[in-house]
Amino acid sequence: MKISSYNITDVSYHYIGLRVLSNSEMSRDEQLQAIARGVLKYASDRALRLLLPEPKGNFSTVGEKVCQELVHFNFARVEKSSYELTESGKEILRLLNERKFTELRRAMISAHLSTYNNLRSIVQRHMEIGSVWRCTVENDQFNQADYFERLLRPTFGERAGEKANEIKGQGPLPPKQTEDVINQIIINEIFAEFQYSVPLFRALCDRLMTLRLLNFMRATADKCDFTKSYSPCVLKDPPHPWYRELAIKTSSVSTFKIFLCEPDMNDPATLNILLSGIDEAFANLPTEAGYHDLPEVRDFVCEHLKIPEISFDEGVNSLLDQTTSPLSAGLRYERISARRKPLVRTKATGQIHNLIRRT
Repeated sequence: MKISSYNITDVSYHYIGLRVLSNSEMSRDEQLQAIARGVLKYASDRALRLLLPEPKGNFSTVGEKVCQELVHFNFARVEKSSYELTESGKEILRLLNERKFTELRRAMISAHLSTYNNLRSIVQRHMEIGSVWRCTVENDQFNQADYFERLLRPTFGERAGEKANEIKGQGPLPPKQTEDVINQIIINEIFAEFQYSVPLFRALCDRLMTLRLLNFMRATADKCDFTKSYSPCVLKDPPHPWYRELAIKTSSVSTFKIFLCEPDMNDPATLNILLSGIDEAFANLPTEAGYHDLPEVRDFVCEHLKIPEISFDEGVNSLLDQTTSPLSAGLRYERISARRKPLVRTKATGQIHNLIRRT
């Protein structure tokens, strides 16, 4: 089966759906409306907490898509005039309610990767080739003769000039449309097994990040800006003891094996490894008034240790919670964006920080 939904960019939407469907007294229309309201509130609250722009749209169609996917996962079924949870769905909801997040995440990863071939292919290709470089077109460089070639070079190498000439042969396009054209060519080159539009690919990658299967980071090359995506997971030979194998049945004769990256950020030894990675980031990144940009530190450490972005945030929170913390944090409002999210403090009334330093 292939996934085609642009709407569901966060696995939390499924959790909202599971909770709504646990109410057997609601009609189907009431269920769909309740899920849409819940997703809108979740997205709006998250944007407000992180000082991000309000979400676009009202999520009016997301309820049906969430329910359809829960059916695909065998977590729900259609019963008369409404959806209801299956036994598998009730078990997933139990893990959620009991806050057994590691078991819950593994179950959701299994459900996603066993159900959707094109989603699994994105994860597998990232692990096979290392990383994917999607470009960000900058207006101030747009008219430079070699700009398209430089944007294509991380993917095509010596063939970048040829690909750049193909784009120029299509005639002049505005910068945003050019960015989509270049990224479509990049996606088509790397992910040949399935067809992905740029919006669908972006949405699937966003969801995979919430499952801790992909990371995103800012990258530069040849004076060009990119979004670099890679997986903290591996197909074989895990480099750290915190990897756990997960075997996923994808068909009657096929099993997909992946080593999930699951560092325990309450473990002192793991925290020491994280702190060493942070120290290395501090030694390699610019500083201002003693502070480093926390999203830049996150990018550096996550790529260096190959850990999920969320694990980094959990670890920094644990370090900040220590009685004598080796770190302190601060905030500068103007540098917050959806791709450069601040750290949310878990034990300090939800305060956010995007600056960090050694104490």
